[in-house]
This record gives sequence, C-alpha cells and structure tokens, in this order.
Amino acid sequence: MKKGSKKLLVLACVTVMLLCTGCGGNGGNSANGSGSGNNDGSAVNGPEGALSDIVEQIYAIKDPTIGVGTIEIDLSDADAVKMYTGLDSTDSIQEAVASEAMISAQAYSMVLVRTNSPEDAEAVAADMKAGINPAKWICVEADDLQVVACGDVVLLIMVSSQLSDSVTSQEIVDAFREVCGGTLTVE
Repeated sequence: MKKGSKKLLVLACVTVMLLCTGCGGNGGNSANGSGSGNNDGSAVNGPEGALSDIVEQIYAIKDPTIGVGTIEIDLSDADAVKMYTGLDSTDSIQEAVASEAMISAQAYSMVLVRTNSPEDAEAVAADMKAGINPAKWICVEADDLQVVACGDVVLLIMVSSQLSDSVTSQEIVDAFREVCGGTLTVE
C-alpha cells in the first residue's frame, strides 16, 4: 500500500470514530436520582431491544462467574411476578426477565423490567425494592441489593456478600450504567 493511501485510510478511520462518538449518547439526562428525564423535562427511554439481550450486554461487561440462567417472567403469573420482581401489580410494566443462579444455594438474582413509560420507572423501582424478598432461597439470603433505572428499564440486583469474590451488586449496576451510555435516571 502506498504511503498516501495509508494516510487516507487512517484519516477515514479517525473520521468514522469521531462521528460515532456521538452515537449512543445519553441525551443530556441527569443522574441525580431525582427521576427520569432530560434537562428539558422530557423523558428518556432506556436501552432498546429485548430484555434478555440487555442481560447479555450486562454480562459481556461483567460476567458474574457463577452459573446463571435467564428466563422471561410470565406477567399473568402473579406468584412468579412477586417472587422475581417484588411487584404486586403488573399495571405499570410491559415485560420482565430474571437471571438467577443455577445453584439454589447461591443467592443471586438480576431482574430487568420494562415499564410502560420512563415516567413509571421511579415508582416501579421503589415498589420492587420494598416488595422483594432477599431471603427467597433455601438456606441463603441476599444482603447486597440495589434497584436502579435507565429510562423505562428498571434493574434489580441482589446477591449474597458471600459471592463478593465473583460478583457484587455494584459491579452489575456499573455494567448496566455502561450499557445505558454512562447515565442512570434512578439511583
């Protein structure tokens, strides 16, 4: 390849990279935990795509290093909804998935819920945190729990601190924040 061609190729690559840095930006949303929205008051949507794909994106950033399986939660099954999400009602949500430890003696559960709108996320997150049972497993309990949101997607992560060498709730929240372009709308 000629010297001039190499320079042109490098210049083209740099230009593409600079153009793409604006892709997937956070739209100026605030991470002050005061709810979801832009500085102009408009709502911010969360990450797009299937919730199971978002789970995979999170795990690509932070592998929990324990055996996990992801299932779609049947919103018509009130007992399953309560067990996985802590919610008593599905009125404000469209879909939900849970990623749980395959060994029941490991207290680990990550749940993603897509709300009907970004405006519902703060209330749904509060309801999930208040309603979830961190002792739902046999003989183990999660003592490291967080609930956060990015637009219309709420993440609940609870894990036993005994697994801290493998995974913590903060590591999963940080991975979710990265999937969301660096900003959470509810913390």
